[in-house]
Amino acid sequence: MRFLVAAVLFVLSTILILTGLAQRTILAPPSQYSLSVKADSTAPYTVIPAELLAMHPGAVKVSVKGPTKAFIASGRESDIVAFVAESPHAQLLKDSVTKKIVAKSFAGSQASIDPTNSDLWRGESTGQQKTSLKIAVKNEAAALVASDGVQFAPQQIDVLWTIKHDQTLSGVLIWIGLFFLIVAAVLAFITFRKMRIDRGPRRRTPKAPKPARYRYRSVFKSPQRGRRSARGFIAVTSAGLTLSLLSGCAPAPTATPSPTASAQQPPVSLQLEQVKRILKDVAVVAADADASNDKRILTERFTGAALAVRTTNYALRARNSRIASLPAVVAEPIKFNLPAATASWPRVLMAVTDEKGDTALPQMIVLQQESARSNYKVWFTIRLMPGAKIPAVPSADVGAIPVDAASLFLKMPPNRLPLAFGDVLNQGQASLSAQLFDLNNEFFKQVSQAQKDQATTLNNANITFAHLLGDPNVISLATSNGGAIVSVYQLDRYTIKPKKANSAVSVGAQEKLLLGATGSTRGVRSVYGDMLLFYVPPIAESGKIVLLGATQGLISVASL
Repeated sequence: MRFLVAAVLFVLSTILILTGLAQRTILAPPSQYSLSVKADSTAPYTVIPAELLAMHPGAVKVSVKGPTKAFIASGRESDIVAFVAESPHAQLLKDSVTKKIVAKSFAGSQASIDPTNSDLWRGESTGQQKTSLKIAVKNEAAALVASDGVQFAPQQIDVLWTIKHDQTLSGVLIWIGLFFLIVAAVLAFITFRKMRIDRGPRRRTPKAPKPARYRYRSVFKSPQRGRRSARGFIAVTSAGLTLSLLSGCAPAPTATPSPTASAQQPPVSLQLEQVKRILKDVAVVAADADASNDKRILTERFTGAALAVRTTNYALRARNSRIASLPAVVAEPIKFNLPAATASWPRVLMAVTDEKGDTALPQMIVLQQESARSNYKVWFTIRLMPGAKIPAVPSADVGAIPVDAASLFLKMPPNRLPLAFGDVLNQGQASLSAQLFDLNNEFFKQVSQAQKDQATTLNNANITFAHLLGDPNVISLATSNGGAIVSVYQLDRYTIKPKKANSAVSVGAQEKLLLGATGSTRGVRSVYGDMLLFYVPPIAESGKIVLLGATQGLISVASL
């Protein structure tokens, strides 16, 4: 019985070991696939679609070669198509007749531009005459090949798919087979030793002589019976079983289908690596501009309210170096990251960064991309309020739906927030909008109290306060419960007029620098810009509008 068990284990170990070895050798899929295309086109762009990059499994590496500059970028196919737009370009397609990959040219009337350093790209590579780029085939990943956007794109394009064969299963089979082989050898040794012991010592007895016997010889052999014949049958059966297992155990390589976006929601516009790269570039531009007080450097990445507030600060510092600069814009660590889920433009990104060791509160950076061929620019840099909690939002991998500035599905349309909140600043609880806002925040307390103090202390002058929408570009993203995170620019206009003709209105230190005088006999109008961040609940909920963050800066001072 032990010999039979040992034989079965031996046969099974042989099958497992041979199967494991076969999966690593003769049944292993190809280690790589390659495609080489000579693009006979003079277009400045060549598009490699996502379907082509997903033809084979494995990691993809695209290499190009041309007479001048060589450039490759990877990104979502729809983004690449939007960037190319109506410019002349070529696209790699499968010929319907020859079934080969060829470059088909498309005419266009729009001028082409240099594609380097675009925020659309997930990765890019540039070189002289040749370059290569590894591309992660996911989320509709495609590639763009170009030179400098003016000269024709490199014509030699090579795509290499490298397949990393998973040897875990084959390794398990080999080790299990070796284990069974060792067990079979141990059982056979124990059984053979026991048989020798059981037989004991025996003497040979002489046999009586027998006469010679004639044996007939036959050309036919009767079929064998017994243990030997059974062993032969087992060997043949196991060999057949081994061949059958070897022929069907290895998985056939299959091409990875190109993933498609959800039909219910547009795809997220940015991935984490793109967000990190954008914020890093913004931080560098801001640092360079702050160091030199140069608005021209700032315009590369700043616009709107963020540009206006920082530009005024540069003008003040240029006249008095003792005036403090605005808080630095830092790129990391990223505490909050919410890109828009959209396939159109403009696109939005909200991110909160908090520099390590900085005692200042975290800063919300709100950026917007106007078109496929422009980069993200900072519209708002807003310091969060102490204890502010951002409501639940979709994950960064999914993205948030942009909210219209005049949306009626919220507690208040986003573009009406400055007028309503300004009225609360002026009138306090007497305002009709007071019940809509949570007024337990430091910004409201300080600004409203400062207005009351100014109105009380001015004896020889009249002061009026006006709060209005500073820019129609109100940027909002939806929260998980149907509300919205709203970033808006509010202008605070303070107008002071003397009561008597011979009286004058004096101004503060910073206002004096912008006015160029200590005051005015006709009166003074000072304008402050407030970059505000609100959470606006949906209209169906009973919650109040919450101020999450605020940054205020002097914008202008003028004599009446």
